[in-house]
Amino acid sequence: MPERTAWWRPLSAPWTSWPGVVALALILGQGVWRGVLLARGYFTQDDFLMLRLGDEPLTAGLLTQDYSGHFFPGGFLFAWAHAHFAPLDWGVVVVETVVLQGIAAALLWLVLTRLVPGSWARVPLLAVGLLCPLALWPTLWWAVAIQFLPISICLLLAVWALLVHLHDERWWALPLVVVATVAGLLFQERAALFPVVLGAVACAHASARGPRAVVEALRARWRLWASLVVLLVGYVVLHRAVAPIATTSAGSGGDTAELLGNFVVRNAVPGFVGGPWGPEVVGDSLLVPPAYAVVLAWIAVAVAVVWTLRRTRAAGWGWLLLLVYTLLDVVLLFGGRTGMGPTFGLIPRYAADIVPVLPVALALVVRAVLAAPARPETRPARLPALLRSPALVACGLALAYVVSAAVTTTQVSSSLENRVDRDYVETLRAELRAQPEVVLFDGGAPDDVMINWFGTDATVSTLVGIAPESPVFDLPSHSMRMVDAEGRLRPMDLVATVSSRTPDDESCGYAVTSQRPTPVPLEDTIDGDGERMVLRVGYYTAARGSLLVEAGEQERVVPLRDGLNVVDMVVTGRLDSLSLQLRQDERRDEPGTVCVASATIGFPVARGGS
Repeated sequence: MPERTAWWRPLSAPWTSWPGVVALALILGQGVWRGVLLARGYFTQDDFLMLRLGDEPLTAGLLTQDYSGHFFPGGFLFAWAHAHFAPLDWGVVVVETVVLQGIAAALLWLVLTRLVPGSWARVPLLAVGLLCPLALWPTLWWAVAIQFLPISICLLLAVWALLVHLHDERWWALPLVVVATVAGLLFQERAALFPVVLGAVACAHASARGPRAVVEALRARWRLWASLVVLLVGYVVLHRAVAPIATTSAGSGGDTAELLGNFVVRNAVPGFVGGPWGPEVVGDSLLVPPAYAVVLAWIAVAVAVVWTLRRTRAAGWGWLLLLVYTLLDVVLLFGGRTGMGPTFGLIPRYAADIVPVLPVALALVVRAVLAAPARPETRPARLPALLRSPALVACGLALAYVVSAAVTTTQVSSSLENRVDRDYVETLRAELRAQPEVVLFDGGAPDDVMINWFGTDATVSTLVGIAPESPVFDLPSHSMRMVDAEGRLRPMDLVATVSSRTPDDESCGYAVTSQRPTPVPLEDTIDGDGERMVLRVGYYTAARGSLLVEAGEQERVVPLRDGLNVVDMVVTGRLDSLSLQLRQDERRDEPGTVCVASATIGFPVARGGS
C-alpha cells in the first residue's frame, strides 16, 4: 500500500525542483507568446455564428443544438456567456484563452512528472506540448479554442487521475477519470478517444509485457473500462439523436489515400517536430510544406523510433499510442466529412487534435528507455562533460524545439491575425456610433469575413447583431443604409427596378386614407427569386399615425413623418401590386391623407461602395 501524503503535496512538489522552475518559465513564456499572437487576432467565420446563436436565453435547447453535425454543449455555454456579458470583446477572449492554456500546461507538467518522475527529460517534452505549431490554429481561432483547450484539459486531467490511481491508489482517482471523460464529451467528439490514451498508459504500467499487458490492464481496472464503454455507448446514442452525422467518403480510393498521406505524412509529422518551417500558406488555414521539411521530419521520427525500440521493446507502447490515436483521429475527423478532397488533410487545425496526446506518448517512450537496463560499454565514453549533464541536454533539446517552433510560427502567424475581420467590424461599429438612427439592410457578409458556405447565415446581422451599439436590421426606415465591403454605411441605390403605374391624380398621386386600403399597381411583375428586395415609397402628408403597407403576404407598418419623405422597407417574393392604408392617430379628429408620389421595388446596392 503506497504511503499516504497530504493531498496537496503531489500538486506542489513537481514545481519545487530546478526542472519545475524551468517548466514554470516555459509555461509563462508560452502564455506571453500566445498572448501577443492572440492580441493581434480577432473573431472570424464560425466565431460570429456561434456568438449569434449564443445570444439567446440559456436553455437545454441552446446547449444541445446541432451545429453542422457536432454536439458540444460546452462550446455553446462559452458562446452564451460571451454574447451576454462580453459581446465582440476580443480582450476577454485573449485572457480566457491564455488562462485555459495555462491550466492545460500545468496539468501536462503534472502528467509528465508522474510518467518520468525526477527526470530532466520532462522539460523538452513539455516544450513539445506547449509550443507545437499545429496548436496555433485551434488556440488563435476562438470557436475552435473553446473546444480544443477544454478537451485538452479534460484529457490531461483524466490521464493524471489514472496515474494517481496507479501510483497512489487514491479512491477518488478512477471516478475523476470518468468525470473528466464526461466533461470532454461535452466539448468535442474526440473525447471518445480518451480510452485509447488511458489504455496505453495502463498497459505501459503493467508488470507483464506484450499482449499480456493488455490482459492485465483490463483485469486490474475492469470497472473503469466498463464504465467508459457504457458512457461511450450512451454518448453515441445521444449524439445520433441530437446531431446525426451523414457519413460520406472522401471520394475515390486514390483520393482517400492521398488525404491520409497529406494528413499524416505532410501535415502531422512535420508539425510534431516544430515544422514545417517555410510552408506556403493557402488562404488562412491550409499549409503546403516544402519537401525538405517533410523529409527531415520523417528522418527525425524514424531515427527516434528505431533507436528507442532497439533500446527497449517497452517503448512501443508510446509509439503505438501515437500511431493508433492518429489513425483513429483521421477516421473520426474525415469519416463524417463530405467529399471535400485530399487538400483537407493539409489543414493544421485538424492535426492539432493529436497535440495533447503527443507529449504523453513521447513520455511513455522516454519512461521505457530510462527504465531499460544499462548496456555494457564496449569502449570508454568520449562525450564532453557538458553532454553528459542531463540538465544541459534537456534544456538544449527544449531550446532547439523552441527555435524550430518559433521559425514556423513566424512564417504563419500573420495569416491568423484576421485583420480584415477586425477592420470590417470595428469600422462598422464606429459608423453605428456616429449614426445611431440608421436601420441596416441585412445584406451578405464579405467572403473573407464569413465565407458563403454559411449560406443565409452569412449576413451583417450575424457579424454585429450582438454588438453593444444595438444595431437594427430590416425595419421600415427613412434612413436605411447598406454596409459596404469595408464596413462603411452607404445610402442604397435600387437596380432592376419596377415602379408603380402613373396615378390619375397628378397633384396627390395615390391618395391613401384610413377608410379603405388603396391599391397601387406596379408597371410589371417583379420576382425576387429568393432574394430580398427593397420597396421605396415617396410620400408627403400632414397626417399623424402610420402607413400600413401590404406587399403580397407581407405587412409593414411605417411611422409617418410630416412633409416630403422617402421610406425604405425590405420585401420578398413575387409582387405585381401593393396595398396602402393610413392608420391615423386616434387623437386627431379631422381625417388625414397620405399622398404617395412613387413606389419602386428593386435590388439594393451600396451607393459609392463595393
